[in-house]
Amino acid sequence: MNPRRVLHVLDTADPRGTAICKIVEDLATGVDPALYQIHVCFLKPGRLAGHLRRAGISSTCVTWNGGASDPLGAARYALLLRSAEFSIIHQHTGGRLLTGMGRWLTHARIVRTLHFRANESTGIVPSHCNLPERDALIAVSQIVADFSRDPRAVVIYPGINGALFDEKHRAHKGFVIGTACRLEPIKGLRYLLEALAELTCEFHDLRLEIAGDGSLRSSLEHECHVLGISGHVSFIGWREDLPNVMAGWDVFVLPSLDEGFPIAALEAMAAGLPVIASAVGGLLELVQDGKTGWLVPAAAPAELTTRLRELISDDRRREVMGIAGRQRALRDFSIARMVAQTVAVYDGLFAQSCTAAGDNPHSVQS
Repeated sequence: MNPRRVLHVLDTADPRGTAICKIVEDLATGVDPALYQIHVCFLKPGRLAGHLRRAGISSTCVTWNGGASDPLGAARYALLLRSAEFSIIHQHTGGRLLTGMGRWLTHARIVRTLHFRANESTGIVPSHCNLPERDALIAVSQIVADFSRDPRAVVIYPGINGALFDEKHRAHKGFVIGTACRLEPIKGLRYLLEALAELTCEFHDLRLEIAGDGSLRSSLEHECHVLGISGHVSFIGWREDLPNVMAGWDVFVLPSLDEGFPIAALEAMAAGLPVIASAVGGLLELVQDGKTGWLVPAAAPAELTTRLRELISDDRRREVMGIAGRQRALRDFSIARMVAQTVAVYDGLFAQSCTAAGDNPHSVQS
């Protein structure tokens, strides 16, 4: 039997889509090519498409906003759907039109991965989840699965390649706090800046490195100036060498208002860093409070300050938490597990169709 073609549809190839792109890349390189061939379609352009192609993964961009207001983009997506016999369309984005085109133009099964639940601009979690019809739903954490209210939702946590992260940290001056995320309101970075302003009065060699970019960069830089901490904060942008960057950090902080599943925090754990994070969303399923780091209330700079002060002052606790975090990352969040669970979802769709075919000889199979 020829391998089945799977089309993964992602929103953007811009670096802000790196986390989801990593999941798809790991799946594409980890799946048995004799069973499934992974192809990737980005709706919006960016350098990630080239990154995937250099990794040997079929990748294209249709340049479409995903809506009816851009008929040329929709036509390009339609041509892609008709260019090959896709057995599965695995959507990581898109509404009813994008999903409907998959139904109308192909015989493919529709799989949806739900990566988050909150509004990125406000951090507010809607009262209900409004997803188009699909044949299978994957959620990146249990809290996201619960939000979907789909009893068939399968929780598949993202995996990590621990070999990329060195548990030995580079020697450096002072104490370095690190974070990596999109610079958007949902990430709660202003609370981290407020905590830093409090702590620099006690620890003069304290620094913060912020990896990432986004709509709030200018306002966050202005906030640093207002708080008098500009000399303690470095905005280092999107980094492709994040494992090397993390080797120069002492603690990782993620003060988000909500998270689906925080891949950057998982990477920090793989790098042997203790994690201080908000007690929200998928962070509750990743960070073990008091063991691999600390969980603090969201939007609470005072509590964040307290936990940071404790770890800055206690080398031994940082080491113990970092070791525990790395062990958990390598043990519980492997790429092999993620790939096997995703393939099981794919296989299940065709097992269902075979059963249906046994009952109905006129059913269509791909």
